[in-house]
Amino acid sequence: MTQHPDPPRPRKIPTQARSRATFEAVLEAATRILQAGGLSAITTNLVAETAGISVGSLYQYFPSKEAILSELVTRMRLSMSERLADASARAQELPLRQAIPMLMEAAVHQYATQPALTAALEAAEAQLPRSPEVRAGRRKVRDALVACLDLRGIPDPQEAALDIAAMTRGIVMASVYSGKADFELVRKRIEWAALGYLAERMGRSSDLL
Repeated sequence: MTQHPDPPRPRKIPTQARSRATFEAVLEAATRILQAGGLSAITTNLVAETAGISVGSLYQYFPSKEAILSELVTRMRLSMSERLADASARAQELPLRQAIPMLMEAAVHQYATQPALTAALEAAEAQLPRSPEVRAGRRKVRDALVACLDLRGIPDPQEAALDIAAMTRGIVMASVYSGKADFELVRKRIEWAALGYLAERMGRSSDLL
């Protein structure tokens, strides 16, 4: 079994309302900093100042800025996984020409609604070990997409699912980093790429999918 390094974690997850409010204030402050200045802007001192608390109070919950980032990455990925898994489930019985747009809309939602934050958290994620929750969420999405493709007779649906995921991320991130992303057009570009790719795998016109 593959061993994965443990990601940085909060010191504790508070249950009392006041402590929970402080915990969430730290995450909200970090979110605002990432949206405004990107990953390089975030420090524990700035997060504490933005949240209106002392650094000592911040350290009661988070041992480092990496622990804050890891919590935000986990929340983002779980939200994305839930959205994609739900879209995959709703698309199971639809023709590919209807299923793919539904999946692509779910795939770009996070980037379309919070592009700066998502780009910053993707950069943070590349530097951090993935949490078990994130790995499980990714597996859930992959398995749902594989099942969706397998149901329609796509050859080697596991490989096809990996390729579509890679195409989707590549097109989305290129658009995000260009700073000129029209996410309706991004969604259409991904849809065209995915349908064309699947048509080639099946040896037929994309009009017949």
